[in-house]
Amino acid sequence: MSIPAGPGDPVGGVPDLSGGGGHATQGTTALKPTLVASAFPSGRSGLSFDGVDDRLLVAGVGAILSGDDVPFTVGLVYRVTDSTYRAMQGLGNGATATPYTMLYSVSGTTLAHYRRDNGSVATTLSGPAVTVNATQVVVASFGEMPGVTARTIINGTLEQSGAMDVGTMTVDRFIIGAAERAGTVLYPFKGYIGAWAVYNRALTAAERTSLARYLMAWAGLGA
Repeated sequence: MSIPAGPGDPVGGVPDLSGGGGHATQGTTALKPTLVASAFPSGRSGLSFDGVDDRLLVAGVGAILSGDDVPFTVGLVYRVTDSTYRAMQGLGNGATATPYTMLYSVSGTTLAHYRRDNGSVATTLSGPAVTVNATQVVVASFGEMPGVTARTIINGTLEQSGAMDVGTMTVDRFIIGAAERAGTVLYPFKGYIGAWAVYNRALTAAERTSLARYLMAWAGLGA
């Protein structure tokens, strides 16, 4: 984050614009995504992830989300470029063999939430449809009370929800572009990711709609 990247350059840092210090970084050159100009209809640049091992670690966010059904919301502008399993976001612990949460595409057809707890109790919730090679915006929330609910909405419409109560998570890492299994990449993203936003609570319906509209306007989707 000290030398601005140009198109075609590897990107080792994306600053947190909120002032919270949650910068996304990658210190290993081979694992850095690449900056691509005009990756989205708005003409904005995006990060190209290679589908092998590229990923960014968002500093400090994992520890904040440790605890019992701690809620959070993530919004992403993305374009997945193939039809295999691809994680956009992963939340986990560097010492464990299974990620604690993932937001991922399933065979290029749907988005899904995955969440587990320290006792390996897990649940998966299928969400709205993914369109390969299309720019889309997803807003997903985990841990909404009461009953602990996960919600997923693409392009501000067709929100789907379901139960996702799995108890305590002890986590230390929040990753953009992959999940991890004891430090090894899992379901690496292949395609483009642009702006993202992470909140340490479950947004309300009105807030989810506002975030989706903002990210759609950022991406040039006419919102």
